[in-house]
Amino acid sequence: MAYKVVKYRLEANGTIPTWLYFGDVANQPATTSGIHAVYDPDTASPQDYIMIGITDNGADISGAIAEISSKSDLQTYLTNSANANGWKDQDSDGNDVTFDAAAHATKVWNDLDTLNG
Repeated sequence: MAYKVVKYRLEANGTIPTWLYFGDVANQPATTSGIHAVYDPDTASPQDYIMIGITDNGADISGAIAEISSKSDLQTYLTNSANANGWKDQDSDGNDVTFDAAAHATKVWNDLDTLNG
């Protein structure tokens, strides 16, 4: 059994999939689900965004779009998504800066490693 990183959509009724993890990760109140949303114009609302999340331990992920099995794969996905969607990060002064896919992938993967510890 293990926690996993997946790409997913909301359920058809607009609810969050029950198999996602929404607990505390490394004493951080924010969860690692519902992040890095990519709009899909070919899919009707409420399922028109593809998001990244961490699953519950051992959850059935048959409803997920895909599992992301490595930090490298996550970084590639985030890089491609950022380039296609014009994502930006902000510096400490609130200025837009280049999206740091490596840093975002590392944060998600560190959370995953903590959970699977």
